Amino acid sequence: MTTSLRKGCIGLAILLGYFLLVSLPCPDGLSPNGKRAIAMMFAAVLIWVFEILPVAVASVLFAVLPAVAGILPLPKMMQLFATPTIFFVFAMFCIAIAFQNSGLSRRIVLWTSLRSKGSPVRLLLLLMMVCALLSTILADIPVVAMMLPVAVLLLEKNGCVKGTSNFGKAVMLGLSIACLIGGVGTPAGSAMNMLTISLLQSTADVHIGFFEWTAIGMPMVLVLTPLAWWLVIRAFPPEIGRLAGMDLVEREYAGLGGLGRRESVFIAVLAVNFILWSTEKLHGIPLPVAAVIGCAIFSLPTVELLTWEQDKGRIGWDSLMLIGASNALGMAIWETGGAAWIAHACLSGVAGMPLAGVIAVISLFTVVIHLLIPVNTAIVAVLLPALAALAGTMGVNPAVLAIPMGFSVSAAFLLPLDAVPLVTYPAGYYRMFDMFKPGCLISVVWVVVMTLVMFAIAVPLGLL
Repeated sequence: MTTSLRKGCIGLAILLGYFLLVSLPCPDGLSPNGKRAIAMMFAAVLIWVFEILPVAVASVLFAVLPAVAGILPLPKMMQLFATPTIFFVFAMFCIAIAFQNSGLSRRIVLWTSLRSKGSPVRLLLLLMMVCALLSTILADIPVVAMMLPVAVLLLEKNGCVKGTSNFGKAVMLGLSIACLIGGVGTPAGSAMNMLTISLLQSTADVHIGFFEWTAIGMPMVLVLTPLAWWLVIRAFPPEIGRLAGMDLVEREYAGLGGLGRRESVFIAVLAVNFILWSTEKLHGIPLPVAAVIGCAIFSLPTVELLTWEQDKGRIGWDSLMLIGASNALGMAIWETGGAAWIAHACLSGVAGMPLAGVIAVISLFTVVIHLLIPVNTAIVAVLLPALAALAGTMGVNPAVLAIPMGFSVSAAFLLPLDAVPLVTYPAGYYRMFDMFKPGCLISVVWVVVMTLVMFAIAVPLGLL
């Protein structure tokens, strides 16, 4: 069977499955439109997972189909699709590209490698710390992509055999895991952070600002990154005692000279942006607006860190469309009452547990669900409205349940199914199930730390 025929058969099965679901009697407490919205979301997830259509095309399609099905009017769906989150994520892609174009990214990678002083264990720690810290303010994928070439160079110079070298596995897995951890540090670190904030505002009228998210996110990053490094090293002890090839790195770093004008401009603009993001409540400039202004500055003729004709192909247009469609479908489930029904049908069993237990269960469930639904935007879009409804029945601030889910959706440590590990996986240094060995323990530690940090930080922030 050809690929096209296989996709056609799967697409037909998904279509028939949708019509079968909507033709079934409505369960108690679920409206017909709520049933259609839930069925539409599951159909969209399957279309995305099996890539029946290009992701961007499928995303736009599922932004308008709810209007055809009578779930919500078309103007409402368009409003839910084109949220400020899309503009912020667009700006994050542009800032990451400007970072690479400035040359600063190369300088940081080489400097980090030199600081290892030839120690494989120290090199991995430094690479993971730098990846995690950069990922707090830059998109995860560009960060891991910029680290990859130097990592591969060092592995090749040290004779690390693909698929068998422990050090090769540790480095490639460490880069991916560190970027995923760092991505939760601030709202700028991951599109899922902004999608969580946006849906929380839309469904529960709860605003989580840059400072509040960062107050929870940065302790997570600072605690989990060294723990993850230790677990990766224990899972794959390096087979080499000293690193070769450091002379090449040193020569290349020396050739960079002092900090250039383009690097200085990038640092200055990003610093101003970060200050604006952190002080949103003082000046009232929304995060997306400040971020887009930063992109415009990078594109000025005298700056030219962004050149549209050269860089437009490096922007993740598929991701932008996917975020818009997920937000629209998630809000459709909320507005039709589908979220309340999901909360009652699937989550009512945890409502009577202690709050710490509820947070731990939500975090663990979100981590594990990646194995079934490797589409983060869909996970957020389905779970957040349901958790907001559950919070209402429990009498707690919806943010207390939504934030652990929004954080844990980035904890894709079990298998390389997320876009971030899929950057390093094709290099061939580790196999699919190699990630599970350290990833399982890191996931358990994540759930514990997430629960502890929420209780430690939520009270001072006024969430509890």
